Amino acid sequence: MTNLTAMPELSASAALPPPRGYWAVAMRKLLRPLLVKLCVLYIAAVLVISVLVPFIATGKPYIISLHTAHGLVTRYPLFADLTTRDYLTFLTAGMLIALAAIWRLTARVDLLRRRKLRWVSALTCISATVIAGVLVASLHHNQFDGTNYRHLMKSGRATGAIFAPIPWGYAQMEPLGRQAVNEMPSWRHWLGTDRSGRDVLSRMLWASRVAMGIGFVSQFIALSLGIIVGALMGYFSGVCDILGMRIVEMVEAIPTFFLILTFIAVFGRSTLMIMIILGVTGWTGYARFLRAEFLRIRQLDYIVAARASGAPLHSVLFRHMLPNGLTPVLVSASFGLAGAVTIESSLSYLGIGVRPPTPSWGGMLNAAGNPATVFHWFQALPPGFVLFLTVLAFNLVGEALRDAIDPRSFS
Repeated sequence: MTNLTAMPELSASAALPPPRGYWAVAMRKLLRPLLVKLCVLYIAAVLVISVLVPFIATGKPYIISLHTAHGLVTRYPLFADLTTRDYLTFLTAGMLIALAAIWRLTARVDLLRRRKLRWVSALTCISATVIAGVLVASLHHNQFDGTNYRHLMKSGRATGAIFAPIPWGYAQMEPLGRQAVNEMPSWRHWLGTDRSGRDVLSRMLWASRVAMGIGFVSQFIALSLGIIVGALMGYFSGVCDILGMRIVEMVEAIPTFFLILTFIAVFGRSTLMIMIILGVTGWTGYARFLRAEFLRIRQLDYIVAARASGAPLHSVLFRHMLPNGLTPVLVSASFGLAGAVTIESSLSYLGIGVRPPTPSWGGMLNAAGNPATVFHWFQALPPGFVLFLTVLAFNLVGEALRDAIDPRSFS
């Protein structure tokens, strides 16, 4: 016989919203302050600009109609001018967006099915991106288009052109006859021009790709190495821990800045080399944090039960222990991003960073001149202010994340 008195309780419990997990509560607390929201929006805007900058600041039109001997021909110079690095950047950004969408869409699925869906979908997405990246790198060939499409429009040999919002490339110079060198901000160049007649705003936007690329790629390398080494040291301890800590101490004794200077002096400038050196020398802090967390977690009851039940090593390490020991590492990664951006800007300011004409915020500060002799403030203020905001935003988000994931702050 049905217990009618229990029916209201069942209906009331069914109407309750699903319980939020640890990370959902932490993210809610993280985004509560207005200042942190503004910092997150700023970082997201810089990331979007760094990915889509080929469509925002370029001298190549999206579409143009050319008068040729065979009649009117429609061409798409901007899309034909995209490089292999551009396509690889688009693929990486698309993969991350797809992974975030998969994570979001599977949030309300039951636990066992959710894990399977997320793993299968993530592996499929990453595999497809890697295959597409290999095909693009092997089949696509960069094309250099030196056509002055503005001159074609003025001469009447082209019509119907649609240019980007900022119709200047980062290496595009004004004609020497215009004397547009070190020009103050104007309607033609919103932030002025540098000593070579190049648009400052375009170069500042393109420099965001260099800063974000070096920051995120180097920290991805450092996180990968730090997680593996720290997990092994914290789980096995003993001889493995002793040897691992000696390796950590040796790597920490290497001065990163001077190591980069040495490699640049021997092999020349390379953005990829800067990323790798920052990643290979920056993983020790993550390894220390994860080692300390694993030494604490490995004694807890649920880990002892998992090992007693015969769970494989990779399952104990990366399914049971890693999610609970990763929180301090993520906080440290936010500060590591700010440090990587600062190091890259410092190298470029000294003139030994990315290879010209590739723009960098530090290189633009150097090009503004010396305050003791000739100094163009309108060239130094925009990149310096953006660099300051970027480093400040990463640091503020890191501090807010540290407070949000503090177990003592949960009621």
